[in-house]
Amino acid sequence: MTKLIDDILLLVLTELRFDPASLYSCILVNRTWCCLAIPILWKYFFYYYNPYAHKKESRKKLYNVIFHFLPKDKLSELNINLPSNPISNKLLFNYMDFFTHLSPIWIEDMVQLSIKTDSPSVYKKILLEFEIYLLIFSKCKNIKYFDWIKNKWLFLLCPNVKEFFSGIHQLKINVEYMAPELLFSLGIINITDLEVINSKDNDDLISFIRMKNNLPLLCIQLSDMISKNAITLKKIILRLTITLISPTFFPSLANLQYLILYNDDDGEFYNSIKWKEWELYLRMSFFPNLQYLETSYLPCNIECLIIERSGGKILEINICRTLESRDYPIENENLIRIVSNYCSKIIRLTMVINPINFNLVGNIFSNCVHLKKIYYMKENNNMFDKDVLNREQYV
Repeated sequence: MTKLIDDILLLVLTELRFDPASLYSCILVNRTWCCLAIPILWKYFFYYYNPYAHKKESRKKLYNVIFHFLPKDKLSELNINLPSNPISNKLLFNYMDFFTHLSPIWIEDMVQLSIKTDSPSVYKKILLEFEIYLLIFSKCKNIKYFDWIKNKWLFLLCPNVKEFFSGIHQLKINVEYMAPELLFSLGIINITDLEVINSKDNDDLISFIRMKNNLPLLCIQLSDMISKNAITLKKIILRLTITLISPTFFPSLANLQYLILYNDDDGEFYNSIKWKEWELYLRMSFFPNLQYLETSYLPCNIECLIIERSGGKILEINICRTLESRDYPIENENLIRIVSNYCSKIIRLTMVINPINFNLVGNIFSNCVHLKKIYYMKENNNMFDKDVLNREQYV
């Protein structure tokens, strides 16, 4: 077989990045294939938030390599014998350099698979978890994504936690498990992607009340963090009560490319005076690089302002909203007009179209020459039908 140039082989192997079984087979071909495939396998094995996307045996093999780097003497004193299958030969790679994504649920899985769940010693599990964090925070210098959506906090006790978070570029947090002082203490900077969610899956009444009480102050801290990272931020996803977020950071988001605003406020957004503040700061803003916009349950004038203040580079828009407003037909007409006037490069569009404004869709096709499909929802007996309108069908 003719030998492939390494650069070409690397491109081929990268296409298998989400197929760990095939990558593992490639590792066994020869040394060249192994050296190229190992970093890809390790980088993307942790790409998913959920470790259970991989087979149990595959996870055990990977964890066994990680355990090789843990301080064995310290763990032996605690009667924790890891790894279960010691590696006798010298490792060919510094595997810790290949980590790019980290979620506490992966650390939890490492501990659960290493110490039997029926073990009476919870203390052992906590110590092992802490040692894994110490190892990762000190050795894994290339981690750029941190997924903090579980009630895990042990890593905050690591002495170099602030140094670790200073290197994080992509951060996902769940406000349900977040205390306001945590964001302030970590001093997070240089974030390019930020996702904030509120899962509302806590059945503990006391924790739920605590979260509700913390949320206003936490949102103030979030707004401050966004302001400090405004220059580097390219992607923002906010899935919580939007009106609790101060919009003062919007004028600084000059490099924003991807924006999702999901307003989770029980459908009372029309009654909030906070939207006046949002409107004020949006009028002072300009998003010259915005390419993707998705909104849920925002007032129409806010959606229109974001589109108006974009630089005409938006490629995709997804808008979901209710029909509660008495002025909805007029608002819908205005939104269609704004899209047709300011989105000449748009390719995909999803929105609700009031039946009396359906004839205005032609304006979008006339001005948005790159548009391929419109996914539109129409009211039908208080329900929404979703249809696809192709350019070929319309012209």
